[in-house]
Amino acid sequence: MNGIGKRSFLGVTFPLGIIACLFSDLLGIGMVSPFIIILVSILIGVGLSMIFGKKAYVRHDFGGKYIYSNVSDSKEYSDADGTFTVDNSLGERTAYMSVNDLRHGKIENALGSLIVYLNGTSLDESGATIDIDNGLGKLQVYVPKEFRVSVNIDNGLGTVNTHGNSATDETLPLLKLNIDNGLGVTDIYFE
Repeated sequence: MNGIGKRSFLGVTFPLGIIACLFSDLLGIGMVSPFIIILVSILIGVGLSMIFGKKAYVRHDFGGKYIYSNVSDSKEYSDADGTFTVDNSLGERTAYMSVNDLRHGKIENALGSLIVYLNGTSLDESGATIDIDNGLGKLQVYVPKEFRVSVNIDNGLGTVNTHGNSATDETLPLLKLNIDNGLGVTDIYFE
């Protein structure tokens, strides 16, 4: 039910489709294939997301003041406060993050294709955390190979791939990537 608060209709209709498959006899739809039930639940979720879904935005936190920018094209975003948020519901987006002393970042991708470049970003001395949430879309995150990175993956039925290697120098600040991947494809590139 967390999907209702985020206006992620797919996060609501997909579990309802699974529940409908489990209790199909009680619901009187026992003759309908589970594949059809799941497909219909996904299509309903995508349709509702297209109609009522939230717009993609980048939220900048400048000392308690929030500035929202529409993400309609490939643009570059920077934040002097050390935090950033990139959100993509549907469509294709490319975000170039240039954050000084990064402490926390949040990347969310629902059904679209999102590419995030962290080139030009520096980490806070105490380290940083980026929470990555990819639902059913394709997400590519490009991390500088000079960063020391720890990856924590919570993967559903999708795939998470890492390409290349991060730095291993223990004196460098640690960047923690917390990846929550549903049915999508998440690629982390170290370059």
